[in-house]
Amino acid sequence: MQPQLLQHLQAGVEAHRQGNLAVAEQNYRAVLAHAPETLDAINLLGRLLVQTGRAAEAASQLRRALDVAAGQGPLWLSYAEALIAAGDAAAAREAAETARRLLPKDADALFLWAETQRIGGAWAAAADGYRHVLVMRPQHAAAALQLATCLQAAGDHTGALAAARQALALAPQAPECHNNLGNLLAAGGSHDAALACFGQALKLRPQYPAAAINMAASLRELGRAAEALPLATDAIAASRSLPAPLQADAWHALAQTLHALAEPDKALAAFREALSRRPGDAEIQWNYALAALAAGHFADGWAAYAARWRKAEPPLPRRAWPWPRWSPGAPVPAGRLLLWGEQGLGDRLLFLQYLPALLQSGARVTLETDPRLVPLLKRSFPALDFAPEAATADPELLAGSFAAHLPLGDLPAGPPPGQAFLQADIARAAILRDRYRTGAGERLVGLSWRSANPALGAAKSLRPADLAPLAAVPDCRFVCLQYGVTEDELAELRGLFGDRLLLDPEIDARNDLDGLAAQITALDLTVTVSNVTAHLAGALGRPVWVLAPASKSRFFYLMTQGEGTPWYPSMRIFRPAPDAGPAALAAQVADTLVSLAKSALR
Repeated sequence: MQPQLLQHLQAGVEAHRQGNLAVAEQNYRAVLAHAPETLDAINLLGRLLVQTGRAAEAASQLRRALDVAAGQGPLWLSYAEALIAAGDAAAAREAAETARRLLPKDADALFLWAETQRIGGAWAAAADGYRHVLVMRPQHAAAALQLATCLQAAGDHTGALAAARQALALAPQAPECHNNLGNLLAAGGSHDAALACFGQALKLRPQYPAAAINMAASLRELGRAAEALPLATDAIAASRSLPAPLQADAWHALAQTLHALAEPDKALAAFREALSRRPGDAEIQWNYALAALAAGHFADGWAAYAARWRKAEPPLPRRAWPWPRWSPGAPVPAGRLLLWGEQGLGDRLLFLQYLPALLQSGARVTLETDPRLVPLLKRSFPALDFAPEAATADPELLAGSFAAHLPLGDLPAGPPPGQAFLQADIARAAILRDRYRTGAGERLVGLSWRSANPALGAAKSLRPADLAPLAAVPDCRFVCLQYGVTEDELAELRGLFGDRLLLDPEIDARNDLDGLAAQITALDLTVTVSNVTAHLAGALGRPVWVLAPASKSRFFYLMTQGEGTPWYPSMRIFRPAPDAGPAALAAQVADTLVSLAKSALR
């Protein structure tokens, strides 16, 4: 190379190292203007173009160089990086394979190969690659960081935490490492510990939208949405220079925070801003649907509710029925219609409100449902046929002659009817009432404090100790309605309520839902968190007080504001005050119970 060109190349490298990218580019291009075949200059300029957001140009330039220098491993490495940045995952994977073959002992080539595997969702292959990188270069913090990502995606939360802590030990000044560890802690429910990680990430990099968004999410989960609001707002400001699709995450965080703060109009406007930047995003559409339904905008809510089939968690079962799908609003099928449930028992009870109108329209319906619901539903809907739900469809059901099918969650199309539609066994309820009542003037109050929902149960549940204020309410006998109650929970409650707590050994609240319905009917009042018991009581038209969770974003039937809900007229909602714990909410319920006469509950 001519001395003058060598000087340009060296000056470019020095400027590049110092972050003066404009000067570096000028020098690289000066070299290539006189010696276009200079591979070092091509490679360095390609990396610079990726850094400055011109990945497609970099990939094109590197591809031309590879046409005449196909054996150059470093060029293939840069080419793969450019393709990743340009969003061409398939081509990047092929380029990384070539770079790895040409540079078998190069940790950077192996790391990039693992990156392409991770981008393609090949978690096990990617994790194996990152592990080998760490063997070759034990101080490679990025490999440990991405190993944590892959292990979490593969379901190894413990291994992911270990890798994330290793990455942080290797790079304690890297905000990405603090943010990643925070994400993993939050995923395990350790939101207080996660907050410390996100806070440190933001201390190291104040303009870090991802950390602000994640911190806002943990604060919402802890019922501290007011503290999350400035973080979400800061994330929007910090992401303005990013591409529009990346800005959507900040607007989504703001929307969820405003919804948790019972600001429905502002929340829906923020959801629309997020969707305008990333149209069709399933998670944003799903949360928009829940917020719209909670605000009473049922047409918009149900239209967006279909996003549940595309969202990542929890995945819903897709059933490959051999019959066409019926659309509500279309003429009722001439033959039999198969309705099938795809969500939890509470959601199914919610959607069954729309069933009476369908039956009154003349539809002949078979409902594939959880066998535990069948005795109660048979009494409530004599015209309905049933098929037991199982992991695989009943061959007899598949052999049936159906005109169409419909998932139960697609049945709603407008506001809820808001009418009781379940009928308990009245005779059984009367027997239970006589057995439970020990004296005149005594009120029978059912208690349920926990949800078994695998994804959301922790956010909805209370501890038995949180119910302590109720133990001081006079003239009440409390009946345990909690399904799956443990011996420890029962001992704790007996310590609070003494002999005023009754657990009926003849009724299995988890499996005998018809018996649970009779119990609820026998009582003056049910006090519960948001779970199947709440839905049963509401669907039976029985008085039920629901202790709403601090985070309201996923429980649309509780609505955004107020004590009532159009879903269940007999339901009263108690909402937590800002920064108040569960015991304060139970104290509010206890005070209200004391102030009401028995006749007011019936």
